[in-house]
Amino acid sequence: MIWGLSIAGDIFWILALAVMSAMSWAASKRIPKGLSAPVAWRDGHVLLRAPKWAALWLLIVVAFAIGAWLKIESRNPNLTTNAALIWLGVRATVAPLLATLHLTQVRRGLETLEREGSL
Repeated sequence: MIWGLSIAGDIFWILALAVMSAMSWAASKRIPKGLSAPVAWRDGHVLLRAPKWAALWLLIVVAFAIGAWLKIESRNPNLTTNAALIWLGVRATVAPLLATLHLTQVRRGLETLEREGSL
């Protein structure tokens, strides 16, 4: 039972990382080489820009690390069924939240670059 719950959590992370990677891959084809992409805004103005690789791929690497840590914690040999269900809930919540954050950042960055005429 606990093993199956761990696998179910893996499915959420695989899907989230796949969606994030596909979006970054598509966006990297649109952003010219050497262009810094916007990553932070306030009141519609760009506060921070990052190199293209960091803007598109860094959050995916961080999400992978978080997912790996959650996976290790969810496979603790002393875990009860209730604790395994809680870990599944955590994993099933955090994966789509990180994917949504990433997709929003990439979409907003592309929209800003489009408005600036950089694409």
